[in-house]
Amino acid sequence: MIIAEIGVDMGQFPTSQHLASWAGVAPGNYESAGKRKSTRTTKGNPHIKSALCEAAWALSRCRNQRLAAKYWSLAARRGKKKALVAIAHRMLTIIYCILSRKEPFREQ
Repeated sequence: MIIAEIGVDMGQFPTSQHLASWAGVAPGNYESAGKRKSTRTTKGNPHIKSALCEAAWALSRCRNQRLAAKYWSLAARRGKKKALVAIAHRMLTIIYCILSRKEPFREQ
C-alpha cells in the first residue's frame, strides 16, 4: 500500500524530509519566545499515514528489532502515540533510502 501511494520514482521528492512532510509524519516545530507550542504532525496523505502507523505498531511487537527497541524507549518517555509517529517517520526515511538508492535493506 505504501508503494501504491508514493510510487517508486523518488525524483519528485528532493529529500526524505520532503516525503515525510507530504505523508504527514513530519514532526511539528512551533516555538515562540523560548516556549515550545504545539508539536502536531503536518496534514498529509491520510492513507499512507495510517498504513505507516499500522506498520510501526506491528514492528513494535517484534523481538530483536532495532526499531522496536527504539519504539519502547520513546514510549516510556513521550507516550505510545508519539513514539508510534516517530517510528513511522523513521520507517518512511528508510523506505525513501531503499527506493532512491535501489538497494535492499540491511539492518545493522
